Amino acid sequence: MLFEIKLLKNSDEINRLYNFIKQFPLDYPDYGLWLKKCKRELEIGYKKAYTAIDIDNNKILGSIIFQPHKKEKSILEIKNLRVDPNFTGKDIGSILQTMVEFYASQHNFKRIQGDVHSNNPTLEFLISQGLKVEAEETLYSKTTEVILYKDLNKD
Repeated sequence: MLFEIKLLKNSDEINRLYNFIKQFPLDYPDYGLWLKKCKRELEIGYKKAYTAIDIDNNKILGSIIFQPHKKEKSILEIKNLRVDPNFTGKDIGSILQTMVEFYASQHNFKRIQGDVHSNNPTLEFLISQGLKVEAEETLYSKTTEVILYKDLNKD
């Protein structure tokens, strides 16, 4: 299987991503409201996203959405990482994560950061990608969120 990674640039691509991520709801309060807000912020360019697209059938296989941290502008925050469950284990998540790190370093961010439910398998994936646990808090619901970070080397 061959796929390409694209940084979203237009409303058609944003609509396709919106339809992709709403197929896989997360266990967060008011997830539907977050989805709509996310779409608006992608449209105005505040949030950015990479998608992995199957070259043969033009299907989205995975995505990663990110934005500058609201309080600390030197941090790039990962807001959502998804891989279609039928395509896990094919390095799509790793490549998307690498693209965000590259984007961050090219745009002078010093750190990437994200959070995930403590019981979400994505936690182990992010740790395997070099992110480190910074804290555990209840951010969105009663479930504990693990806050992870990775400092970017500036040579």
